Amino acid sequence: MGDKLRGCVLTIGNFDGVHLGHTRIIQTARALGQAHRAPVAALTFEPPPDLVIRPDDEPKRLTPHEEKCRLLLAAGCDYVITARADRRLLSMSADEFILIVIVARFAPRHLVEGENFFFGRGRSGSIETLRAASIRAGYTLHVVAPAMVELAGGPARISSTLIRGLVAAGDIEQANRCLGREFALFGRVRAGEGRGRLLEYPTANIAPAGQVCPADGVYAGRAEVAGVTTAAAISIGAQPTFGPGRKRSVEAFLLNAGGDYYDERMVLSFHRFLRPQRRFDSAEQLKAQMAKDIERVREICE
Repeated sequence: MGDKLRGCVLTIGNFDGVHLGHTRIIQTARALGQAHRAPVAALTFEPPPDLVIRPDDEPKRLTPHEEKCRLLLAAGCDYVITARADRRLLSMSADEFILIVIVARFAPRHLVEGENFFFGRGRSGSIETLRAASIRAGYTLHVVAPAMVELAGGPARISSTLIRGLVAAGDIEQANRCLGREFALFGRVRAGEGRGRLLEYPTANIAPAGQVCPADGVYAGRAEVAGVTTAAAISIGAQPTFGPGRKRSVEAFLLNAGGDYYDERMVLSFHRFLRPQRRFDSAEQLKAQMAKDIERVREICE
């Protein structure tokens, strides 16, 4: 692939979430690629560099790596290249990264980045470093202004960090505005405790690996599993009605689908926060509330 990419339009980043700020960068790269008949390539990293630098931190991605690559291609990249983020790569100085990675591997005609792009050992390289090296490295640097969004607290620059915080707080609608699509969890359907089936609302449970999880509560959303797409009432929490000390779970009642779907890959997209978790005095009260939740989901999503 190396020869195909020489002279490409290149953009580099973690691209977690592939949010509206990222798609603005890719759209700029796409326009340059079309104007100069050059392929558009995105270089990203796996695992995320922060997890190599701080391995004890709990991983909290917006999107799994495979989904991130798919979104980058859908946004307009011709190629997505994954670099292994190991100590050797992350110990390169900014100048070494430019020479060994950018120039030697890609020799790009154009390099497109956001204003807050940092790279190299200790994040020592910046847009100014790339600009200073551009003439001898043979590329033209294009810096894309950040995408802004009007949130409840006022205007904000869209970033992966901002979106992670919104998702973790359960502020799904504002997170979705920043993403330009609905936030989604990915995982395999696993067996739960069977309480949903006893309440006549059987649920499909997933354990998303390494993703930031929305706050405890009930959400209106959509499920995609085994070729079926349907509205879903999604519950996140520790089932407080059934006593303390229970494990937190993510479970979805699929409005228009049946079956257990065990071990099938499921995607849960979040549309709207409905209510916080609460403890009910009886299973019958919980069942009555679940019926109301499901009716709201039906009204919102169908």
